[in-house]
Amino acid sequence: MTRILEETIDSLQPTDAIRVLDAVDGTLDALRNDALQIGDTPEIREILHRIDVYKGHLQRQRSVVAPPQ
Repeated sequence: MTRILEETIDSLQPTDAIRVLDAVDGTLDALRNDALQIGDTPEIREILHRIDVYKGHLQRQRSVVAPPQ
């Protein structure tokens, strides 16, 4: 996740932060699906890997914003 997004999340109320994280997660899902449709190349696999890393960071940020109860 970019530093600016992380700072934005930190500045929001938890419910708003979760909405932003959900929106970013949905965007990454759409990009991942688009990349999968392009084909299987080393470059596409690298893009998919990077998207997965970003999604993992989003999940960690979500657990900080709204820890499991």
